[in-house]
Amino acid sequence: MTQAQCPFCAIINGEDPSARVVYQDQNVTAFFPLVPATRGHTLVVPNRHVVEHADLTAAESRQLGESVRRAARGVRAAVSPDGMNIIQSTGAAATQTVPHVHFHVVPRWHHDRVELRWPDTEAEGQVEQDATLELVRSVLPGPSEDVSPEDRRQHLSFIQAVVTRMSQASSSSKSWLLPIVTITYGYAVTKEQLWVAMLGIAAVAIFGLLDANYLKQERAFRKLYDKVAAGGDIPSFSLNPALAGPAGSKINYWPDWEDIRSWAVAPIYGPLLVVGVSIAIWAHCR
Repeated sequence: MTQAQCPFCAIINGEDPSARVVYQDQNVTAFFPLVPATRGHTLVVPNRHVVEHADLTAAESRQLGESVRRAARGVRAAVSPDGMNIIQSTGAAATQTVPHVHFHVVPRWHHDRVELRWPDTEAEGQVEQDATLELVRSVLPGPSEDVSPEDRRQHLSFIQAVVTRMSQASSSSKSWLLPIVTITYGYAVTKEQLWVAMLGIAAVAIFGLLDANYLKQERAFRKLYDKVAAGGDIPSFSLNPALAGPAGSKINYWPDWEDIRSWAVAPIYGPLLVVGVSIAIWAHCR
């Protein structure tokens, strides 16, 4: 679901006249869900479209946490429940139906219609729990640091330098490919050599994949740049673009289809491949 299709974004932008908005500021919006589970059931969401809770910036997380506390206090004062659930679900497996981070503030009464059950048995044995404990500890991010503006500017300059290198490498690959294609395709035509045409086609494919990879890395570092600029939870001076992706993501150096068919790759390498294949077919028929 894109931001344009998100029903929560429609409420945030004032595009849903039926929405019952509890309050809204420049960072957070609170409103009643379409089908409240109990009286006073309230959703609290960040105004920025964020799919997973782990992808919130540190500032957004603090703003959202304070707004959830504020909503809970207001709901408690308004409807005087016997208890309250504060629920945040991420992913379809955790029953998230709208891919926009949200907290449920659910007032509870004895014998109400809401059922929340936890399993009676443990999910792992003692040995497995110890192993999981060590794994979680090993990847748990450290406390957020108060980064000085100068350090952030320097961090951004490092990331921008990588983006610039990726862009220059992309231009260089195109510059190197042009004489190779000219020589191989030209020789294949004048000498009617199929294998030389195939060599040119292979060069175009290799340089195309290389260029698509440069584009992929450039996009990844641009996302890292944006997250650092927004004050996200990125360790100081880190150049790991995976930290700007979804939680648990890893660096993948193989270009995606989106990178291959981009305007910077497909319109350039695609015609060269077509020309090479045409020359190869012509040379073979001769």
